Amino acid sequence: MSNKKQDMIPLDKALRIKKALKHLSSLNALVYRLSGGKLWNKWLGKYPIMILSVKGRKTGKTRNIPLIKVMKDEQPILVASMGGMPMNPTWYYNVASDEKVTIQIGKEKKYYLAKQVDEIEKNELWPIICSFYPDYKIYQDKTARNIPVFLCTLKTINQKWREWIDENIKRGCSPDEIYTILFNEGFNENNIQSEMGYRPKKNIINQTKIVPSTKENEIQNMVKKFKTTHKTIPSYTEVGFLKDKLNVHLVSKIRTFYNENQQHLKTEVVAGGYIETDSKQSASETIELTDDLRNEIHSSLLKKAESWSGIKLLPTYVYGIRIYNRGAKLNPHRDREETHIIGVIINIAQEVEQDWPLEIEDHQGKKHQLILKPGEIILYESALLDHGRPSPLEGKKFVNVFCHYMPHIS
Repeated sequence: MSNKKQDMIPLDKALRIKKALKHLSSLNALVYRLSGGKLWNKWLGKYPIMILSVKGRKTGKTRNIPLIKVMKDEQPILVASMGGMPMNPTWYYNVASDEKVTIQIGKEKKYYLAKQVDEIEKNELWPIICSFYPDYKIYQDKTARNIPVFLCTLKTINQKWREWIDENIKRGCSPDEIYTILFNEGFNENNIQSEMGYRPKKNIINQTKIVPSTKENEIQNMVKKFKTTHKTIPSYTEVGFLKDKLNVHLVSKIRTFYNENQQHLKTEVVAGGYIETDSKQSASETIELTDDLRNEIHSSLLKKAESWSGIKLLPTYVYGIRIYNRGAKLNPHRDREETHIIGVIINIAQEVEQDWPLEIEDHQGKKHQLILKPGEIILYESALLDHGRPSPLEGKKFVNVFCHYMPHIS
């Protein structure tokens, strides 16, 4: 829905209007919130509004903005129209920076993740948007700016996540660490505090926030390109997985590092409850790898992964050494496309009483039991295929490293 017309509102005039609207919007949001949506709840006395709450990307303070209520079924739609002016509203940049938002409709508040839609999705949503407020079409015609649109998905801690919180608290895991994991999984801080009954020390999220590196920015840009290019995750191989071997020298190097760094073992807190155990011992532990070793693992497997998948790949992450303990179960799941599409599991060491197979479905839905011995690897389309180790580990430990790649899109 691109528009090559000249902006009808001059920039200097638009900036004056924007400044005036800022004060009016703040007052409108305040009255609406304090009255539980009973007062100042319609634009022009006709069109229902909702209140968007989002953290300011510079100040970290919560900003409350009244918007026309637009819905696709139960999903709020945020339209950054700014009345057809040539610039985006300030809230657009806050939501683009932090997708965690709160929407209040009436007295009810819910927590969402707001994702900006691409051109194709916007075209599909546009008739719905204009059915709620016809002037949006006029606004788009008035500006050369392609008005951004966000579709909100409900993100609330459910029973499964509550059980995960309870389990990890009972194990003695740090509440701050649990809190941070939930935040990084996309849950709103108010929702986390309500469910945990815990408020962390001030600015824990800001204190733990890391400025993205050049590599991290490259990865996230590639993730965005992938999602824009593919509405669904494509398959790249006939079956979906391949068993192979890692070169002996690198296996030995990783195993030596593992043996020499036992003092750095750390109990693993896995978001989503994918790893479980009935034992009092933690299901899994980790040892962080050095950056040099991560890079060596990535580069060593890159050509093999590209040859197998038939596509150019961007190395994303190498997960630290994971040690599964007796009784551990890895529930069937698919990996997150926000981190990788192609994965590699490396078996470093094991002390088992019987084989602990990886159960994986191929592209035809057929299940396979794959046995992995030390030094062996499995390349697999991890974001597309269900995989796990649903049977409890019978043995002392099972030691793996996970290597991740993203399709490289020019």
